[in-house]
Amino acid sequence: MSIIFLNGAYVRAEDARISPFDRGFTFGEGVYEVCIAVNGNFVDAPAHLARLDRSLAACGIAAPPERAELHSIMKELLQKNDVRTGLVYLQVTSGMSSRNFTACPEGRPTLMMLTQASDFEQTPAFRDGIHVQLQEDIRWLHRDIKTTMLLPQVMAKRNALANGVSDTLFYDALGITEGASSNVFLVDGHGTLVTRPLSNLLLAGCTRERILELAQEAGFVIDERPIQRAELATAAECFVTSATYLVAPVLSVDGRAIADGKAGQVTRRLQHLYCAYIAGEGRACADM
Repeated sequence: MSIIFLNGAYVRAEDARISPFDRGFTFGEGVYEVCIAVNGNFVDAPAHLARLDRSLAACGIAAPPERAELHSIMKELLQKNDVRTGLVYLQVTSGMSSRNFTACPEGRPTLMMLTQASDFEQTPAFRDGIHVQLQEDIRWLHRDIKTTMLLPQVMAKRNALANGVSDTLFYDALGITEGASSNVFLVDGHGTLVTRPLSNLLLAGCTRERILELAQEAGFVIDERPIQRAELATAAECFVTSATYLVAPVLSVDGRAIADGKAGQVTRRLQHLYCAYIAGEGRACADM
């Protein structure tokens, strides 16, 4: 029996009630964050909450009255669900109004938080890698906002599964934009890390930011520029990053193997660095 946090109270999930007039339900007017915890400690929570603030401001949604206490609420939610390693999902919508595009919400924003247990380092994606497909990116042009309007990503992921692969990478006229729920990195033949620079066309991933910092500290050369689709054919390695993927090797794209079709040394090195970071005190991942 799970406990969620809803508008100022901890309640059993089956007892939670949200109005059918909530604008998150009628218009998809909401934003969210996913923050992982390892051994009871959140990973980069300040960055996630700062991005939440940016998304709220961009959408004109008022911050919930619990904003200053969100970190402590997240910790208590883990404890109430007896979760030490897993995630907290946090969603804010503008609240209730009549079914009208421009109606002002009545009352407070809706804040809902839930938690799930997960051992991220033991997922098949992290340990073994993923196979992906390419799809033209015809989504809206504010992908930098972490909105709950995720139907295009849901459709892309379901299409990938129907085609026998794990996920989808989007592309536009400039190159690869992002994964359906991740940022994309390529390692070229010289060992340079290549990833698309931030803009309104992709989400500023918190894991992406941390990987770039760890890679720079480790002496890797980084080139922030669009990845051309043709480069995937000659890439030494490719991987994706996200809060739940952590760092996942990409083994093939549209049925064509990346290099030898196995996770590369740079990807594995960055996995170790990131695992050590999230665990604290330099503990690396289990042998992979």
